[in-house]
Amino acid sequence: MTEPTEDQPTLPGLELGELRGPLREAVVITLAALEADGLLGPRHTAMAQLALTLADAVERGTYSGRASAAAMAAGQLRDTLLALPAPLEADVADRFNRFLLALEAEANQ
Repeated sequence: MTEPTEDQPTLPGLELGELRGPLREAVVITLAALEADGLLGPRHTAMAQLALTLADAVERGTYSGRASAAAMAAGQLRDTLLALPAPLEADVADRFNRFLLALEAEANQ
């Protein structure tokens, strides 16, 4: 990503920088878990990058003392993460796997 020029202003509190805070790390872990579960594909690349960028924006807004910028970016980050594929709940996945095993056993009789 390139730095903004004079004709590309940024919103106060959302300036680009090299901040890599704990929120970004949490988003990286979340994306890695979704990828490990096979839920992320090439079509999710832009949303994943948006989540990382928004995490950085939340951190910058927080550290610059601009609560409104941080709150706006945090809401957008939440919406972005919710738009990514959700993993199955453990009990749903277990029940589904048992169902598949039962179908397979019945088919092999």
